[in-house]
Amino acid sequence: MYFELARRNLSRTKVRSVLAIIGIVIGVMAISSIGIFGEGLKKSVLERFEDVANEVIIAPSYAGGYSSIDKTIVTKIQKIGYLKSVLPIKNKGSLIYFKNKRTFTTVYGLERDAITELFEVEKGSNRLSSSCVVGSHLAERLKLRVGNKILIEGKEFVVSGILKEEGARFDLNPNNVIIISDKDFTNLFNEEDYNMIIVKVESLNDIDKFKELVEKSINSREKKVRVLELRTILERLTEAFNQINLFLLAIAGVSLLVAGVSILNIMLMSTLERTKEIGVMRAVGASRGTILRIFLYEALILGAIGSVIGGFLSIFGGYFIELAILQSAKYLFSLETLNSILLGVFFGLITAVVSGFYPAWKASMLEPIEALRYE
Repeated sequence: MYFELARRNLSRTKVRSVLAIIGIVIGVMAISSIGIFGEGLKKSVLERFEDVANEVIIAPSYAGGYSSIDKTIVTKIQKIGYLKSVLPIKNKGSLIYFKNKRTFTTVYGLERDAITELFEVEKGSNRLSSSCVVGSHLAERLKLRVGNKILIEGKEFVVSGILKEEGARFDLNPNNVIIISDKDFTNLFNEEDYNMIIVKVESLNDIDKFKELVEKSINSREKKVRVLELRTILERLTEAFNQINLFLLAIAGVSLLVAGVSILNIMLMSTLERTKEIGVMRAVGASRGTILRIFLYEALILGAIGSVIGGFLSIFGGYFIELAILQSAKYLFSLETLNSILLGVFFGLITAVVSGFYPAWKASMLEPIEALRYE
């Protein structure tokens, strides 16, 4: 009965009701669409680092007075369990020459298997015997092609391959480097020790166990190495994106606040216009609770219709935003999208009910005699 009365009252002021619903639709659509985009953006960025989530970087403990990692440490790490691969790396800055050009860049000493595991060769091969593999940006800058010869520390190397361009990485940036074999690196720079070790652990759950074993076997007497988890960096990135999403939702929530003010205004006008009607209802025995429920139902109906429509339209809004900014909408159909829609609908309903509460309370507090005298 209360619901039917509320519906009938709203139908008497169709234009105002439609405008209130439109306000809720815009607010819910803004919150849900931005929520969908925010989750899509987070997934898009984190997806690029999924392959390195199980990586652990071991570096020298500079604070402990170590500037490199010797072979005995590498051997100890290789004997530790829970490992998928151990990739010791040497690097040094050097001038390189190609024809009449020269540039300063980083030269890495790696085994061929390490290149296969860490990078993707776009042109040529990853052959390293008296040869080298160069980064895409360096090759573009020097106009290098597969088969060209370059000079590193006075020794000639043939370019056997060019790496595929990559975005930001936490372990190695391959775009501006030259990679030669570990043996050639040792002969060229007379360096036996390593600058870092990239360790890939079998499972993310084994990272903490691996770190404990490193501390016991290597850092038991003095701190020789530092252990950096890439998983920790990804967790911090996730937290940062969650904060950004919260900020974007707060901005979108302003439009919902405006819709709430609109409902408040409509309900207050309705209270004034129906003062005599409320007086009659109170005179024939309607309680204050009955009046309160009728007005709250009106606000709830406006909120429910606007929220459902806004939630549905937010799918299209999120789709077009992701397509325009991320160039892909592959993250649209996911559990996070449903959560964003439900969040928008929930806030739409809450906004409508909260906005309608004061007018409903005011209407319920009218005295029958005063209401019947109202002109």
